[in-house]
Amino acid sequence: MQVRALELFVTLSACASLRQAAQKLGMTPTALGRQLDSLEYYFGMELIDRSASGVRLTEAGAVLAQRASATVNDLRTTRALLDDLRGLQRGCVTVQAAGAMLAEFLVPVVCELHQRYPGIRFHIRESRVSDLFSALSDLSADIAVSIFTPDTARSFVTWQCDVGHAVIVSPDHALAGHDVVTMEVLARQALAVPDDTYGVRRRLEQAAARAQVALDPVFVTGSLVAQKELAIRGMAALVLPPVCCRREIASGLLVAVPLEAGAAISTAIDLCALPGRRLPFAAQALGEGLRRFLADQVSVA
Repeated sequence: MQVRALELFVTLSACASLRQAAQKLGMTPTALGRQLDSLEYYFGMELIDRSASGVRLTEAGAVLAQRASATVNDLRTTRALLDDLRGLQRGCVTVQAAGAMLAEFLVPVVCELHQRYPGIRFHIRESRVSDLFSALSDLSADIAVSIFTPDTARSFVTWQCDVGHAVIVSPDHALAGHDVVTMEVLARQALAVPDDTYGVRRRLEQAAARAQVALDPVFVTGSLVAQKELAIRGMAALVLPPVCCRREIASGLLVAVPLEAGAAISTAIDLCALPGRRLPFAAQALGEGLRRFLADQVSVA
C-alpha cells in the first residue's frame, strides 16, 4: 500500500464526490479513481459506494477514514524527524490558532522564518479554542496558539505569556481621553464583542456581573477584522489585548485605554503541543519564533 493513496483517501472521505475531491487535490478524477482502486485492492474490500449522486463511505471505508487521518499525520511526523536526523532544516509545520492570533502573531513570525529556513512549509489554520486540542491530539496540528485555555487542557501548554485586556477605540471616541474605563461606563457604550462561546466574552460578562451592570452589545462577531473595522470607524468599543491591535495602535488608527482595576480582564497567550510528543525541527523553529515575538511585543505593549 502506498502512503500517497492513503493521504488521498483522507481527502476523498471528506468530499461529496470524486470530482470534488480531485479538484481539491489538483488531479483528474480518473487518476484519483486508480489510487482508490489500489487501496481497495490492498484491503480487499470496497471502501466507497460510487453513484451518479456522488460518493458515500462503505462501512469499511468509514472505519478506514476514522483511522487513516491519524496514521497519515503520524507518518508525516516520522518523515520530518528522519529529516532532522539527516540535519535537513526543512519540513512542514501545521499551526492552529484563533483568528485574533493569525495576522498579528503568526504571519510576522512565519515570514521571518521563511527567510531563514526556505525549506520549511507552513500550514496555518484558523479555529476556535475548543477545536485546538483535538487537532493536537489527532496530530493534525503540530502546535497551537490559544487564549483562555480551559483548565481541562492545561497539560497541553508548553509556554505562556501573560496579557491584559484594554478598551480599544478610535482616537476620536468618547473614551479615548479617559485614564481608565469603569465597567459602568463601558456598559453605556456601543460594544463589538464575540459571542459567549469565546472566553473573552465570558470573562467580560463576569466582570459586568461583579459591577452589577448588564452589557447589551450592538455588534456580536467573532471576526477580529470586523471588530477592528467597527472600532476604526468610531462605531464601537472593543475589549481586547492591545497586542492584538498593535499595528492599528502604532499607526494611530486605534488607542488602548486601561480598564479599572476592579474590571480588569487578564489571561495568557499559550503555546500548546501534545504532551510527550517530540516535535520536528520545523515545529520547534516556529514555536521558538513565536515565543520571541510574543515576549517582545507584550513587553513593548
